[in-house]
Amino acid sequence: MKRVGWTESEIQTLIKITNEYRSRNRQINWEAVSKRIHNRTASQCKSYYANVLKKTLDVEIRQNHMWNRVEILALWTFGVLYNRDYELIQKKFMPKFTVKQIASQFAQIARKQQEIHQHFMKALQDPKYLRTLSENEFKMEWYIVQVGWKRMKMIEVRVFQRSNEEVPDTQYPVDIAELPAIKAFFQDIHPNQLVEVYKPEEVRRGYDIEPFYYPEYQNNFGI
Repeated sequence: MKRVGWTESEIQTLIKITNEYRSRNRQINWEAVSKRIHNRTASQCKSYYANVLKKTLDVEIRQNHMWNRVEILALWTFGVLYNRDYELIQKKFMPKFTVKQIASQFAQIARKQQEIHQHFMKALQDPKYLRTLSENEFKMEWYIVQVGWKRMKMIEVRVFQRSNEEVPDTQYPVDIAELPAIKAFFQDIHPNQLVEVYKPEEVRRGYDIEPFYYPEYQNNFGI
């Protein structure tokens, strides 16, 4: 008969294993999980994970997954502009988040940006490199938004279509349908801004192209 009480070691092992599945966006194989936890059945592992850890997992999800892409995009921009002054960012732009949440989320974005940059540098040496990566190794969506600061502190949003041959060196995945929300978000914070949108077919011809301007945003960013 299987034991009922879980030890701290078993709990930590269960969390570690299930987090491995979640980080890869894979369905949890409970039979495989049970084999890595001594004297526990698959149903016991699944039940404990679903019920006993539910409150803890709910807290974790609220902390780590409540950010939408627009807010993440804004955080990365503000973090770079204000040299990671998380208290200022929290007070001035993102009061719904705690300073700790902002710092943690920015660190996650920075790690992802570094991964993308490493892939990009390898791709410069070998154009076929990106084709060898699986979706789990290099998650890119069909459209990418690139945000950077221009000479007059204007904000710039570019739209790129996914390509295995050429990838911008600073980027964050976003769906084309989210562009209105992105523009609205930045306009709400600072109405004086510039938004540039490049058509994917233009990007395929090269990056030194004239953008399509939205006249209502063609002013100084105002910071």
